[in-house]
Amino acid sequence: MEAGDQRADIHVLIIGAGIQAVLMERKGISGLLLAQGLKKHEIPFSIFESEDSAKFHRAREWGMSIQWALPMLADLLPNHLLERLQSDASVDPHYVFPETGNTMPIYNAETGELMKSIPLVKMLRVSRRRLRRLCAEGIEVQYGKRFRSMTTSEDDGKITVHFSDDSQTSGTLVVGADGANSAVRNAAFFDTDKGKAVTAGYAGANMHVCYGDASIARLLREHLSPILGIAMHPRGHWLWFSIQDVPDPEKPEGWVFQLQWTFKLGPETAGLSELNLENLKADASKYFAEPWRSAWEKIPPGTRVPNNRLSIWQPAPIPSEAWGGRVALVGDAAHAMSFHRGQGMNHGIADAVELTKILSAGGRGKEAVLQHEAEMIKRAGEEVAISKSNTEMVHDWDRLMQSPLMQRGGDKNR
Repeated sequence: MEAGDQRADIHVLIIGAGIQAVLMERKGISGLLLAQGLKKHEIPFSIFESEDSAKFHRAREWGMSIQWALPMLADLLPNHLLERLQSDASVDPHYVFPETGNTMPIYNAETGELMKSIPLVKMLRVSRRRLRRLCAEGIEVQYGKRFRSMTTSEDDGKITVHFSDDSQTSGTLVVGADGANSAVRNAAFFDTDKGKAVTAGYAGANMHVCYGDASIARLLREHLSPILGIAMHPRGHWLWFSIQDVPDPEKPEGWVFQLQWTFKLGPETAGLSELNLENLKADASKYFAEPWRSAWEKIPPGTRVPNNRLSIWQPAPIPSEAWGGRVALVGDAAHAMSFHRGQGMNHGIADAVELTKILSAGGRGKEAVLQHEAEMIKRAGEEVAISKSNTEMVHDWDRLMQSPLMQRGGDKNR
């Protein structure tokens, strides 16, 4: 139990602490953020993670953009962690986004033309791994606890979580924070299709590259803002480039970049669907202008090419008649969305903030869960639909300019 006042009427069981050791799975850190928020408000909780703690150091890494939800972190994190977000979690601790004037460049990958600079609110681009490490400070995560099932008891009103190691624990509320293909969500919907994420018809590579070449690193960063940028190709390809790590701003040869390349699955992209590095390089050489041609051609041989899995789940109420307000969802478990508008992390933060507020105000049981779901489903549900439409449009050159990304950037849906 991790809270100061040891309230007897509540004990939250959080499933998922954000370790993502399986290359194709997508997990955020909403569970840890919720844990920090509950701790800050002295609400008892326990948090469980299926992976072993050692796997954190081998987990897949990527960057995340915290935009409109950045001020919300003050509701969850203690001051000593808030003060270290820039130094300990940013992809480039040496660059601080200004309050105004931030933009994201959008290029035509075929010609190199700058098509649009999309205004951005003040934001922070973070390393998922480093942010997770920061948010885990002061939180006792119970590792190696793979969720298997959950059962309720009408005698004491509690819910029991059963783990694959045959251990179990009981509380008053289970919160699934275990990613886009959430086991908690599947169990809450009794393993029916209603609780299963749908794989979108798009695929692509998501990788990190250190070129060991200062000239290439400078060329790429000149086309960023200076943290991130996007390019799109008339053939229906979406390209993301961003800084992932800057150990020394004076040594570009050591900079690490995040590269993503997504496309619609079909006959025209059959040669790319295997995500073979040589196939990607060949297509880049044939179709891309600089610097995207060099960005892919110069990737060091032998570099692993992990793929992107685009899973979508439109948020829906947990069956209250079955669980009686004892199960809730946050983050990707609550609203798996495609990433081409970069909104998943922001909504995961908002989930943790809103649920913490409800519980700290005394909300309990079915009423509290329904209140959480109503706010979350309206806010994030709209974004799941917007992001899905956006993904379809940014891969269709004829509709690209009307896409939510080109029209609204990363603005929160209102």
